Amino acid sequence: MKVNLAESFHPDPKWKWLEFFLGFKRAINLYSPFWGSGIKVIQFEKEKHKIFVQLKMNFFNKGYMGTHFGGSLYSMCDPFYVYLLMKRLGSNYMVWDKRAEIDYINKNNSSVFAKFEVTDLDIEEIESLLSKQKKISYIFMTDVTDFHGNTIAIVKKTIYIRRLLPNTKKKEF
Repeated sequence: MKVNLAESFHPDPKWKWLEFFLGFKRAINLYSPFWGSGIKVIQFEKEKHKIFVQLKMNFFNKGYMGTHFGGSLYSMCDPFYVYLLMKRLGSNYMVWDKRAEIDYINKNNSSVFAKFEVTDLDIEEIESLLSKQKKISYIFMTDVTDFHGNTIAIVKKTIYIRRLLPNTKKKEF
């Protein structure tokens, strides 16, 4: 049986419904792994393709050493580049997380913040690379900072991007 890649990589229908009725920010903030971990989208600039996220320190995400649990730090950075790229590139592209790395820089025991942005320059570079190759891995870097702007961790996200053939167009979401 031949698998249609475009049919395999599309958002779950629940997200389409939640985003339509609640908007992205409300829907993602109700997502139980975020809500339970103290992760919150504090600002979503749809037109500027930016998302600002906060991870509040609480009883449930404080690790053994009194700092943020590393899994919570990763979770706060997980879905946003894929989401922004899917919205920017549209249904003629497959976008998927490929790899993530976290470099822990400083200890912190209060709220932390991260900003995710897909710029016009990113889109131009992605489209240029895909005009020469069938698929690419594109890297984004994000600093996780404290309230004063001190870097707590650096997150490197590698995103797999592939242009779909015209007859394999993804379902719209």
